Amino acid sequence: MTYLLRDETLIGWWENFFIEYCSNEIETVALKYPKMRSLFVDYWLIDKVDHEMAELLLDEPQKMIFNAEFALNNIDVAVDKQIKLHFRVYNLPDTNRIPIRYLRAEHLGKLVAIEGLVKKVTEVRPKLKKAVFICQRCGAENVVEQDEELLKEPVQCINCERSSSFKLSTSMSTFIDSQKLEIQESPEGLRGGAQPERISIFIE
Repeated sequence: MTYLLRDETLIGWWENFFIEYCSNEIETVALKYPKMRSLFVDYWLIDKVDHEMAELLLDEPQKMIFNAEFALNNIDVAVDKQIKLHFRVYNLPDTNRIPIRYLRAEHLGKLVAIEGLVKKVTEVRPKLKKAVFICQRCGAENVVEQDEELLKEPVQCINCERSSSFKLSTSMSTFIDSQKLEIQESPEGLRGGAQPERISIFIE
């Protein structure tokens, strides 16, 4: 399980970056919220400002995006409503544009771009993001971050330290909207009778 922690150095860097280079775009997204929720930033702008930070974004995207979004939502905007913006990156370098059939274990945890045709789309459904389990022995609240399809339960209670039975509290847990897509390689460029590969992805 991955726990993401705030990194004040990264947050400070992202805040300066957003204020210096993205102020107008942030204001636009904020004004159109919730129809617009995401700030899209060209990878090569980040690379131009700080090559090492751009490389870190490719190598450790979870940590970098987590801190970037924290910084993004720290910035004051001239809107009279509570908003929560997301950070998106586009136009990745060619080395990180991976054909579906060549995705391997080495790409896990890295920021990559794939191209293809959307063949199947499910309905938008709630997805459990942060589960709160109530210990049936002592009543303590146990929080477990969810990052897979299968439900993760606490190993032991944080209070009584027993591997007791737990009950999921849906009212205290955090859900997000999620959708499953099936992406297929474009037939163009495939050799001979090669069949297009497919991959399932989740968008949030």
